[in-house]
Amino acid sequence: PLTPARILDTRFGNGASGPVAAGATVSLQVDGRGAVPASGVGAVVLNVTVTQPKAGGYVTVWPDGVARPATSSLNFSAGETVPNLVVAPVGADGRVDLYNGSGATVQLVADVSGWFAAGSPAAGGLAPLTPARILDTRFGNGASGPVAAGATVSLQVDGRGAVPASGVGAVVLNVTVTQPKAGGYVTVWPDGVARPATSSLNFSAGETVPNLVVAPVGADGRVDLYNGSGATVQLVADVSGWFS
Repeated sequence: PLTPARILDTRFGNGASGPVAAGATVSLQVDGRGAVPASGVGAVVLNVTVTQPKAGGYVTVWPDGVARPATSSLNFSAGETVPNLVVAPVGADGRVDLYNGSGATVQLVADVSGWFAAGSPAAGGLAPLTPARILDTRFGNGASGPVAAGATVSLQVDGRGAVPASGVGAVVLNVTVTQPKAGGYVTVWPDGVARPATSSLNFSAGETVPNLVVAPVGADGRVDLYNGSGATVQLVADVSGWFS
């Protein structure tokens, strides 16, 4: 863990200059900045914020040097300032990339608050992954939607999206609710145990809302996602790491 430090603010030329054009990518140096070591870093913990977006869209964060994945790290509407926590694997060059997946300019901000060591994880350690979509109920990926009011999706995570088939204690998921017909919440928890009285993200009708979740995995390699609203929703989950 680190005292949070701002390593990107495109409004002021910190890390990159903005505004960031539609469909453009910012390549951000993270190793050696904000008290992150210059080497030996497998992933960083970033609070990523989009501000002053001229159109709605999404931001994808992924390790530099690999193909951009078909995932989202946060979603926004025109004019919104929206943050989300991201566990971002770091490229071999010490950089992460941030893609503006909207049709107009945005400004991007990122604050680093921790890092994970590279290498095979010991028990309890994180193995970062290039993000992969393992749930999208809109398209029958992982489960079919829309998800009914009060219904639960049981999602297989072990063996999917480069997560091993065994030996996994928890996964890092960016969970997104979209097309909700009423306000409510989503709870994520390990399959095989009672649903806790907690929420992983909250939303209003019509909103698309993401949140990062560290989700323990059930003995069967699954996690459950509960729709705590009075109407249907669609659910999306992108995995970006696992804990041994």
